[in-house]
Amino acid sequence: MNRQARRTQMAAEFMRLYGGEPTLWTRAPGRVDLMGSHTDYNDGFILTMTIDRDTWIAARPRDDGRIRLHSLNVQGGGEFDLAQIEFNRRARWTNYMAGVVKIMQAAGYTVRGFDALVHTTVPVASGLSSSAALEMAAARLVEQLSGQTIDPVTLARLGQRAENQFVGVNCGILDQYTSAVGRAGCALLLDARHLTSQDIPLAAGLQVVIGDTRAPRNLAGTEYDERRTQCEEGVRLIRTVAPGVAALRDVSVAEFEQYVGLLPDLVARRCRFIVEENARVQAMAQALPAGDCAALHRLFADSYTGACELYELCVPSMDAMLAAMRSAPGFIAGRQARRLWRLPGGAGGGGADRRLCQPCGATLSAGDGGDAGHLRRLSHRRRKCS
Repeated sequence: MNRQARRTQMAAEFMRLYGGEPTLWTRAPGRVDLMGSHTDYNDGFILTMTIDRDTWIAARPRDDGRIRLHSLNVQGGGEFDLAQIEFNRRARWTNYMAGVVKIMQAAGYTVRGFDALVHTTVPVASGLSSSAALEMAAARLVEQLSGQTIDPVTLARLGQRAENQFVGVNCGILDQYTSAVGRAGCALLLDARHLTSQDIPLAAGLQVVIGDTRAPRNLAGTEYDERRTQCEEGVRLIRTVAPGVAALRDVSVAEFEQYVGLLPDLVARRCRFIVEENARVQAMAQALPAGDCAALHRLFADSYTGACELYELCVPSMDAMLAAMRSAPGFIAGRQARRLWRLPGGAGGGGADRRLCQPCGATLSAGDGGDAGHLRRLSHRRRKCS
């Protein structure tokens, strides 16, 4: 569906639902990380980029402090007053928008009631940050309604707070930051501690291809908090001999070898992955613009090995997807999605995988069908990288 057809469909459904035309439109993209799994909540570095799958919101303001929400993607909506915003246990997707409204209202921004219709092309529960795209689109809507101009980093912080405090997911800021700040034609090298970023262009001839294993993942109620707690425990123990260490980003690979004896085995494995992943992010920031295919292959392979053996993120569907990727022409490197869990009973929690390839028509559709899932190229069409 092209943009005009999408807009027409949304406007028609908005008219059916609310009896009028939308007067406000906002959008925010999904995102994918190229390197830096789980480094964000360790104050580390991440190479991330936005994709051309995005979330749109069509809306019109109301004067009665009432908010009504519907979606073209799922049945069930929500309706509430600004004076009483509560968690919706039936239409849970509405909580991402309600949380943003509540957090922005508490932060002092002028919030009005509105009718809204949401449509997203970001695959839900696939590791491509559909929730962050919805939060950032909602934040942009509140920004328009308030008549204020809010810088993108502030919007990202507000979206993260909404997900932490209202939705109940203890996520880092990576997803919201990328959706709010990302530019076309390049990756972002994000410093999660200082919330600053640097544009990293991709060398000519490199394409990012995302493979969807069709295996759902959900951060709430998974082992996400457990991994985060293990990393924090590692920092606590390291600080007994190195009080200047505030997070794992402060520990180099060489320094970690000096401290590893202080840590229980499981905590040591979790921390080793984060320390080494931070180093890989920095190396990849050099390899991407240079088009150093050998380095990219090695970095992706090491990241996947570490994710499987140290952070225990790998699942059978991901192994199958990577096998399909490696068999395709033009393949350079592939690695895991940012958050995968080995679920009880051996079930796989997958989501998206990604690879780098050189342009070749067959590579963009390789792996269709079968147990390996399918591959999609998500070419980036957002603000141009300067």
